[in-house]
Amino acid sequence: LELSLARGRSQSKFPGTTDLWSDVAGLEQASSRMTADWKADRFREAGAEEVDDLCCGMGGDAMSLARVASVRAVDLDPVRAWMAERNAGCEGVVAEVRTWSVADRFIHIDPARRDSGSGRRAWNPDDYQPSLTDVLDLLTGATGGACKLGPGIPLPLPGRPDGTEIEFLQEGNRLVQAVLWTGALARHPDQRTATLLPEGLTLSGVPEEPPFGDDLPVEGDWLLEPRPALERAGLVSSALESVPGDPREIAPGLGLLHGAERSGSDWFTDWRIAAVMPLREKTIRSWLRKNDAGEVIVRTRGGAVEVDRWAKRLRGSGSRTWVVFGLRLGKTTRAIIVHSAD
Repeated sequence: LELSLARGRSQSKFPGTTDLWSDVAGLEQASSRMTADWKADRFREAGAEEVDDLCCGMGGDAMSLARVASVRAVDLDPVRAWMAERNAGCEGVVAEVRTWSVADRFIHIDPARRDSGSGRRAWNPDDYQPSLTDVLDLLTGATGGACKLGPGIPLPLPGRPDGTEIEFLQEGNRLVQAVLWTGALARHPDQRTATLLPEGLTLSGVPEEPPFGDDLPVEGDWLLEPRPALERAGLVSSALESVPGDPREIAPGLGLLHGAERSGSDWFTDWRIAAVMPLREKTIRSWLRKNDAGEVIVRTRGGAVEVDRWAKRLRGSGSRTWVVFGLRLGKTTRAIIVHSAD
């Protein structure tokens, strides 16, 4: 039953695959083919001929790595090592990775971030299996390494070695993982990288707070929403270097910017501002009804509004779709009503 369920759900991550060996939990924890291929290309470009995929799980990354190098898939769980061996067509090894010899090797490691018994997610890197401290010891001993981490990993990363790179990977509109690159695999030492897939668009740099303007946005302005990977990497300022109109952050740390012109950049979603008003349901509903509102999509940051409840209550009988941002701007709150630039 587990195998049947996993295969039935596998198409979103591994399109066209019909004979995958996995359980549901293994599939959920695996990198998608798109993300795994992206990482495997970096191993190929670094000249890796042999790669050890540690904590391999069912082999999501091993399948892509095996297309560019000879792979050993290593896991403490014999069933998962068996799955990876068959899925990737590589050697499967049952072993404790903390004692694995990594000297002169390229390695990829995916420490478990869920408790095997309860399934609860571990937010503290010391609770990973193996712990982040043990993982970093392995990475520093390898020729080149990649550690798959959750995109919500604490920043700055505790104990991060000098000369390493953190890359945040986004598929479509979803932030999927962070990767710590070390040794020969770190293209941009001591920097962060944001990557958009499937576009393959990347930006690297040093995190910096975006410029702030204390003037409120007005009708006709543009609201610029950074793509998740860009914002998580702290590289909004770097992306703004090629954006016209001198956009400024609406409130420090809010992550939304406004300017007189659209960004025209793949790093931002551009929203044309139709109205700015107090964050009062009655006032917003009145404006929406006058402007032919049908579906209303409510967005927020910092929990200024309950998005599902507001979306239901603001929905109208018209034909237009509107997006309402409910935001706390310092000591005040505002509703910013927008529509897509497209």
